[in-house]
Amino acid sequence: FQMIYVCLGACEGFKSGCRPLIGLDGCHLKSVYGGQLLCAVGIDPNDETWVIAYAVVEMENKSSWIWFLELLAVDVGIVNQGGWTFISDQQKGLIPAFKKVLPNSHHRFCMRHLYTNFRNLFKGKTLKDALWSVARTTTIPYFKKAMEDLKKLDEKAYDWLVKLHAHHWGKSHFETHPKCDMLLNNLCESFNAVILVPRQKPIVTMLLLIHTLLMKRIKMRMDIMANKV
Repeated sequence: FQMIYVCLGACEGFKSGCRPLIGLDGCHLKSVYGGQLLCAVGIDPNDETWVIAYAVVEMENKSSWIWFLELLAVDVGIVNQGGWTFISDQQKGLIPAFKKVLPNSHHRFCMRHLYTNFRNLFKGKTLKDALWSVARTTTIPYFKKAMEDLKKLDEKAYDWLVKLHAHHWGKSHFETHPKCDMLLNNLCESFNAVILVPRQKPIVTMLLLIHTLLMKRIKMRMDIMANKV
């Protein structure tokens, strides 16, 4: 056993009526067998998570992400890459995989992860608030003004941030087609938290538990929609 990829038939529902925005993440499996679980999670019209696909791999690296993204692109039906946006924590090997498989898609960086890297170099609540103010601005003029305010506080922090292209992390530079200005990769974080117990089980047991969990969630949503009609 090396790798296994799972994409439920409910993915057709995602393609039919959900925003073209997908969160990507990887987490460690807690059993004695080790390994990593990669996941792709979308967002539905009610701003709730929609688990599209997940996979068990030996380790999180460029080759495993390439394999996962190639299968995901086929299942989701990605033809026009420019019409899709992905958000991630810049996992190991993911950026090079994007350049190979989906080079023309838009890629956002989770602000929580970016702030963690920022905090390791630049301390203090004042700089933290300034960083988040820059990220939350919704127009280019306001973005430039917030960047100038940050520069007055710490020019080195400003130089560090300028090196990161704003279209990866600033609302003012996001593409508008996803109709979602999400800054955090909470889609995947919430899924990883829900499957914390299954991640401690052997591979087959874990996959069955996750499958059952997702099927129950899909059925619950179907019942809610049926009652609203």
